[in-house]
Amino acid sequence: MKKTFVTMIAACALLSACGDAETSSEAQDADAQQDLTPEGPSILSKLVGGGKPMPLDIQQAHPNGVILQINSIQAKPSETVIVATITNGDDGEQTLNRGNSKNTYIVAGDGSKLYLSPPTANPRLQIPAGQRMQAELVFLGRLTSADGATLIINDGNQTDSQYTSTPGFRVPLPLSEAAFSDDGSKKN
Repeated sequence: MKKTFVTMIAACALLSACGDAETSSEAQDADAQQDLTPEGPSILSKLVGGGKPMPLDIQQAHPNGVILQINSIQAKPSETVIVATITNGDDGEQTLNRGNSKNTYIVAGDGSKLYLSPPTANPRLQIPAGQRMQAELVFLGRLTSADGATLIINDGNQTDSQYTSTPGFRVPLPLSEAAFSDDGSKKN
């Protein structure tokens, strides 16, 4: 009889513990579903493209043989990243960040400048003759204006000389959300 009584007490204890676990699990699910978003728009909603990478298909050829292809742009809360492919079609080394990072930047539609944070392994963005480079160019600051922007490479350098080894580029970046589909692809 004692054994039966002890077994019944143990069974009741187990059943009540299971009920507590279900209640605890249900409470956790309710907490997870509760909207904890602060009031007002998030910082990502203020960034170009909502902070997501936006594919671009922009190509500029410099008369000296350098070809710059802009593949995408991504505005983050503290930086803006451009992914590019750069081909040096010249027979000499080319430099795309002459002197210092103040010569390569993005100028936003409102006139603000986001300066290049040059990579430590190749701060002058030098490309050997006949080579291709995949680059992730990081610019300091967030790009919030969808009015458009311009990528400036080697500010003050020639955009039309076939003899330069520090080519200048001025690349308009169409950032208007109207230029992109819901999936981020560029509209034709």
